[in-house]
Amino acid sequence: MNQDLLEIPNIEPQIEQEQTKGPRGIIDLSLMKSLMPTYQKLMSGFHITEANISLWQELDQYYIQYQQLFTGLGYTLIKDARGYFYFSSPDTTVTMTKTSRRIALFVYTLLEHWADRGYDPIGALFDQPLNKDVCRLVYDKNTTVFDQIDINNASDIQNEILKRMVRLGFAKEQGKEHRLLPSCYRYIDAVMELSDTLNQEDQTTDEDAE
Repeated sequence: MNQDLLEIPNIEPQIEQEQTKGPRGIIDLSLMKSLMPTYQKLMSGFHITEANISLWQELDQYYIQYQQLFTGLGYTLIKDARGYFYFSSPDTTVTMTKTSRRIALFVYTLLEHWADRGYDPIGALFDQPLNKDVCRLVYDKNTTVFDQIDINNASDIQNEILKRMVRLGFAKEQGKEHRLLPSCYRYIDAVMELSDTLNQEDQTTDEDAE
């Protein structure tokens, strides 16, 4: 299903019930002035960062209340100390959608791109603007890999990957450029974990060969 067209369930009746049940005590909904827009964004797969300043500030200030409410409604609200919130689902580490594969690959190639130019790759990932020239350089170096995920030119990176990252809260637009947001750490963590696993496998293979 196209996530952009995802129908968001109405939770207002459940909220009223959850407000008064369970050992946690009453949750003061008057504190949650942005409850419904926050819920709708999180349910769509969006990651809330300081780029969404009003939603982020309220979630950060009343995180315990939001966590209790969403837990009672069957959702798992995650607060990452690096500056973002999202709904976790049981299968997020098991399956990867086409969109997730594209974003993961793009983040990986960007890390390589900045490292090759002598930058601290993670720092540059967030500090350096992404424009058509960077996308072209990244694509030209990794053409074969991008072709495998149906990204056929640098414009596809901008139109198919970066625009999707904006819709999911992984990037923001700044004029004709983009900036990546802290929520990209979800992909950085996955890339680093995969790299460590591959290094361990290589080390084991070398030891077996000896």
